[in-house]
Amino acid sequence: MKHTVSEQALALVEQRVPGLGGKLTPQDAATATGVTVDEARDALARLMELYVTRVTHDDQGNLQFAFELPLRQRGTKTAKERWAAIKEKLWRGFKVFFKIWIGLMVIVYFAVMLVVLLLLIIAQSAASSDNDDNRSSSSSGGMVAGLFRVLFEGLAWSTWARATPAGYAFDDHGYRYRTVQAPRGAKDPKKKSFIIAIYDLALGPERAPSDPLENEREVAAFLRAERGVLTPAEIVALSGGTIADAEERMADYLVRFDGEPTITDEGAVVGEFDSFIGGTATKDADAKVINYWDEFEAPYQHSGNSSGRNGGIVAMVLFTAVMGGYLLAGGLAAFGHSFPFFRTGAAKFLLGYLPVAFSIIYLLTALLRWPGVKRRESERLQRNRKKKVMRAIFQGKLWNATADQVYFTLVSLGDKELNRDIVASILGMLVLELGGSVELGEHGEGIYSFARLQREFEAAESMRNSRRIG
Repeated sequence: MKHTVSEQALALVEQRVPGLGGKLTPQDAATATGVTVDEARDALARLMELYVTRVTHDDQGNLQFAFELPLRQRGTKTAKERWAAIKEKLWRGFKVFFKIWIGLMVIVYFAVMLVVLLLLIIAQSAASSDNDDNRSSSSSGGMVAGLFRVLFEGLAWSTWARATPAGYAFDDHGYRYRTVQAPRGAKDPKKKSFIIAIYDLALGPERAPSDPLENEREVAAFLRAERGVLTPAEIVALSGGTIADAEERMADYLVRFDGEPTITDEGAVVGEFDSFIGGTATKDADAKVINYWDEFEAPYQHSGNSSGRNGGIVAMVLFTAVMGGYLLAGGLAAFGHSFPFFRTGAAKFLLGYLPVAFSIIYLLTALLRWPGVKRRESERLQRNRKKKVMRAIFQGKLWNATADQVYFTLVSLGDKELNRDIVASILGMLVLELGGSVELGEHGEGIYSFARLQREFEAAESMRNSRRIG
């Protein structure tokens, strides 16, 4: 939506934006600056291309541009977004480093400690045969034998455990979600390798990657299929979020897809994208129009491993830790007579302190992630339940309904997970997020009204029908 606008009009309107609280109609801008309404409208449209904006309407039903203050250029991130990106990079860096360390310590050091254990058994057996009365050797032999039992019990537990599937379509609550794609050439994509299971216990399983432009492609497909008409209410249906989020996305789509904002006589904001009128949706197109309530999130899992497999991994880590502690406590002395290296500080660090420190860090990382996983899983379930309620409202056009009506609609759709109280709680949140209201019915019952959603859906349908006739 490129507009020809004079530099003077653009500068005048931009200067008045902060003084008007960031919210102004073309009429407001014309009154404040003295330019014509058309010049003000073109200037505001140009500013929308430059700065983060929401497209909405005022109380009189006029088209209104709501700019974020202080003005923030499109494409720039907020402080919160920058901090989130920094934390994500730090976590990814830690995961790369820790995976290398895990591969070294759990696999290589486990083999090294196994060899050391066997050598200790041989050495102590020889010492025991030379002096059966040596109590110290007997005590050490008992400790080594105990370590050996821990090792084989852990390995047996790991061997008996079944491999966990790499991905599945539904969680325990019946929510369908996208799974991680199996790597090419995998013999059995449903089975996870043991080394990946070791990584996942400490760091968590990988989640299906998100496409940063998925919503944009979906909106483009929607515009092509729906004759180039879009409203904030339909953006909510496609991408979720609050009505304020939808207004901001509307401004972005108007810029991205060369659209023009209009407001109907009923006060509904509608985006018209004439460049999408001539085409038709391609059946084999990559972008498909999927409503927000059909895009359930995958469950947050601590490891995705079976309990038996986790037990085997923990046994290996504990074996490495206990062996490292044993070598620090005097086990290295058994090799010191034959190999001088085992009497050095480097030997203590490599065979004692390092494996003990790694084992503690590994187990603490796995343990400390648990509360966060539980919290994110609870939030995920709440979002998925909200999607079910949204599905009932949008598909059933329940723009004015009680909690009981929404609940029984869910039951009729086959959703029996949510009870009436949960539905009422979710409706209370949706009223705040989607610009609705709560009114009292004839018998004092609460009626959840979504008048704006209804107005925008009806306006979009009316405009599409007029375009079909034309």
